Amino acid sequence: MLRISSPLLVLGLMLGSCSTLQNGVGGGDDKGGSSLSVGDDDGETRKSQSGNDDLYISSNYQTLTYSLSNNSLTSKTINISRAKDLANDLEGKLSSPTVKDRKDMIALMAAKRLAGEGVGPVFQVAKKLMVVEMKEDIRHEMPEVAQLELALASIHSRQFPMAEHWINKLMNSRNEKTKAAALTARGMIAMIDGRLPEAVAYWNEALNLRKDYEPARLNIGFTALRYGDHKTAKAMLASLPDDFFVGTGMIQIERLADNPRDAAQLCNVILQKKRNYKPALFSCALNEYQGMGNLAKARNELEEIAKTDGGPSVIDERAYVVIGKLEREIREQQAKERAAAAARNQQQQQQQQQQQQQGQAPAGGQPAQQQGAPRQ
Repeated sequence: MLRISSPLLVLGLMLGSCSTLQNGVGGGDDKGGSSLSVGDDDGETRKSQSGNDDLYISSNYQTLTYSLSNNSLTSKTINISRAKDLANDLEGKLSSPTVKDRKDMIALMAAKRLAGEGVGPVFQVAKKLMVVEMKEDIRHEMPEVAQLELALASIHSRQFPMAEHWINKLMNSRNEKTKAAALTARGMIAMIDGRLPEAVAYWNEALNLRKDYEPARLNIGFTALRYGDHKTAKAMLASLPDDFFVGTGMIQIERLADNPRDAAQLCNVILQKKRNYKPALFSCALNEYQGMGNLAKARNELEEIAKTDGGPSVIDERAYVVIGKLEREIREQQAKERAAAAARNQQQQQQQQQQQQQGQAPAGGQPAQQQGAPRQ
């Protein structure tokens, strides 16, 4: 069974609309432009570039709510080169920033973080932002969305005490979504530190503030799936927007719940949209193999994985392993079918012989008198 603990399945979102980048930077196929939204506490947003609205942020299974790494198999993928280009463009425009450039400066913080520059460069932009803020009003504090970027960049750099500093400040926010974001980030620190029950508790606390807070639902859902709690996983993931990564998780949920037909229906939906999505292909092949008992179809889907370019080699390796098992089972199944067919043929021949012998006997059941026998 393909579990979420494997790096094959990858997902992540920013911490919500209170975070700086909402629509993401780049996509796995490098086609089209990138888009960037900057939001503050009043919900105001603007795009700095036009582009594909289907491009989002991503991370690995350990850090589902912010980006630490990328994987082209997820629909939530960052293009690092685009993040760097965006950071360079913004930095060139912000040589002498003013208070009117506040949002672009926050966007620059996010772009640098997503480009993997670490907490140092992000903090340097934050310092410039504070200078601008204090020039306008000495009483101004750093915008909460900028504090969140610093918290995320600190987690990215494994500077957890610094991350906790900014999270503590965010916990005083009057904005429920901001507090939910802070709790989710704190949960990520706990999970990275191996304190999973504590992490889940923080994510549940975030949902107590905002029951529709998607990053917390994703974290709880995929963590539950990782440990086989398909009921909790389904409760968390079923209401999320349609996405082929989440859909692949739903396939695992239905398989764990012994609902192979429901899993097969999900497979049809996902593979129609994303036929070359290897995690879905692998999950669907396993469902056909283990759930539906359709060995031939399972082998075809596994062979399709081997023919599909891209993706981590571990999926191909697992596909080949399962193909080997399938071929042995298919050979055994064919041998049993041949043996059964031979047994049926032998039984039919025996029945025909018996019928022929019975047909030679007279109606009374006595053997016929031999020709030429003497009469008495």
